[in-house]
Amino acid sequence: MLRESACGTLTERCPKMVHAAVARRWGLRSRAAAAAAERGYGMAVYEHPLHERARLLLRLESVFAQLQQGPADAGCLRNALRAYNELLDFCSRPELRLDLILELERLAQSLAVWSQSPEADEGPLRAWQFRIDQQLKALREYREPFGQLLRHQDIIQLARGRMGVAGGLADCDLPILAFWKYQPPERIAGLLQGWRESLSILQDSTNLILALLRDSCSWSGVEAPEGRYGALLDARHPPSLICLELSDRADYYPKISGGIHRFHIQWLPWLDQGTARAIESTIKFRLGLSAL
Repeated sequence: MLRESACGTLTERCPKMVHAAVARRWGLRSRAAAAAAERGYGMAVYEHPLHERARLLLRLESVFAQLQQGPADAGCLRNALRAYNELLDFCSRPELRLDLILELERLAQSLAVWSQSPEADEGPLRAWQFRIDQQLKALREYREPFGQLLRHQDIIQLARGRMGVAGGLADCDLPILAFWKYQPPERIAGLLQGWRESLSILQDSTNLILALLRDSCSWSGVEAPEGRYGALLDARHPPSLICLELSDRADYYPKISGGIHRFHIQWLPWLDQGTARAIESTIKFRLGLSAL
């Protein structure tokens, strides 16, 4: 049976209380994370988007994470080619820039409303508003299509035609990649840095929006009898993200589904072989719902 919240919907609360509660949380580290650090282990965080813009941003973030700085060698370049071709797929969406602008404008409007609360901490709110205004200005003034530089890189375009072939990025199939294998690390690093800087406005916009959504989360401790938990949401003010937090030593993971009206979580154990079955015990975890 799906366990529902006993007090109506989880996001159905007084607007003033929401504004004040969120305003007090800016920049605060969760008590659970601090306690976990004292005990010598970390926290695992699982996230699930409740609308398509949030899903797009999480996907973009996951691809940018593959471009973290590391040793500049041919292996690094080969991995980067896959990531940059995925980013080019995102950049080919004509509505991408508009989606970012609309999401930033939505967040700016919400912060303007929160700033009217007498309990709001004006300093952090103004800092967020300034960052959003600056990013909106940068997006509106940026005339070049996203990924324009990458589209004119022969090595990226040649790799793009080989992505669907198993082992298609081998030196024998891509001589230009074999050439780069013999280049000094400094030259490879410079090439990769130029590619990454050409997408900095896209990455900065993604990081800013997700940082604000995560910072606005309202956290509570919950229990999932028989590994299941569900609740209704206020469709008038649906959250953008669901976040789950528990010890990174837990040997199970969540399967999350939902939309603007309700969500459902089922915890499943990790098995080396076979299909995972639902956990029958009670799972305790922390649940976060973004207020934006």
